[in-house]
Amino acid sequence: MSERLPASTAALWLALLALTIALSTLASIHDKLPGDTGTASWLQDLSFPGQSLADTVRSITSTQLLLAAGGALALLLWLRGYRLEALVFAAALIVLPLLQAGIKEIVDRPRPTADLVELRAAFSSPSFPSGHVMSATYFYGFLLFLALSSPLPSPARAALAAVAATVLALTGPVNVWLGVHWPSDALGGYAWGALLLLPVIIACQRHRRRA
Repeated sequence: MSERLPASTAALWLALLALTIALSTLASIHDKLPGDTGTASWLQDLSFPGQSLADTVRSITSTQLLLAAGGALALLLWLRGYRLEALVFAAALIVLPLLQAGIKEIVDRPRPTADLVELRAAFSSPSFPSGHVMSATYFYGFLLFLALSSPLPSPARAALAAVAATVLALTGPVNVWLGVHWPSDALGGYAWGALLLLPVIIACQRHRRRA
């Protein structure tokens, strides 16, 4: 069996890369994109998720926390005998904060301002991409992959998948609801996180097939 990466998978990743770079370029030129203000206002008018849930989601998706949790997960995988999975996941985990900081500095997009949105949380870095969303996409996306592909008992797999999927679904809207990011910042976080995650998942799957 050939070990070459399927052409369709490579094409999908390259297409996502091209779209993500295009979005990043637009974000570097424009402080906000068409639809950003209207979508942010609509989300902020909703009672859900509310301040408590939003603060919780934001706290469990911080890059610093997920780097520590990711290190612990990589160690656990290594000790359980999943050596290649641990190494590949840890390698991309090291790249994550460097890539995130580099994109933020290159794009250098200002955060939403109080005259356009209600600011409900603090921030300290450029706006694009959302670091919380990007980090959550990588870490919780990998957890979702493990939940769907690991030999854990079915109830444990279902619980892990539900938690990971819920955090992934909430992290983008939460950051817009809090007023700390535009919707296009959240979209950029999802896209850059997925670009980092997909090669890790593909490497793990190919290793398991060979094993």
